[in-house]
Amino acid sequence: MWLKDWLRKTRSLRHDIYEVMMWIVGIGLVIYCFTGCASVTPNEKWSDESITLAVTVTGLSMIDAKQTFMIDEYRSYHDRIEPITYAHEVNPLMGDLPTNDRVVVVKLLSGALTLYGLNKMKEVNRKKALMYLNVFYMLVVIHNNSLGLSINL
Repeated sequence: MWLKDWLRKTRSLRHDIYEVMMWIVGIGLVIYCFTGCASVTPNEKWSDESITLAVTVTGLSMIDAKQTFMIDEYRSYHDRIEPITYAHEVNPLMGDLPTNDRVVVVKLLSGALTLYGLNKMKEVNRKKALMYLNVFYMLVVIHNNSLGLSINL
């Protein structure tokens, strides 16, 4: 009983601590990956096709991030008319209604880790992984669009 009360009372404090820790870990990982402490030199040279696929994955990831930014605006407008419960983030690292800061940190972390992992792969496996990532992100963007989270480019 007392534990439940304590958890309820300290929820916002724990959330703030979690946000700060996400920033610290995110910035630390980006610095680690991009300052040369981590070996980010590829095992094999990237082909033109792999570079194109990687750029496409990055673009789709940015579109997904923009759609995630729109959730709050979308819900605030439509909830006045009719409450919408189906537009929420399903990524467990971001939470149901993520802040823009959290979205940026998670996208930076996942992008850096993806690049690091892709650099360690052989070219054949890299192409396959990039194909699967492209299909995954395309499905995510299409699904978000079907919920009304479309963006005009």
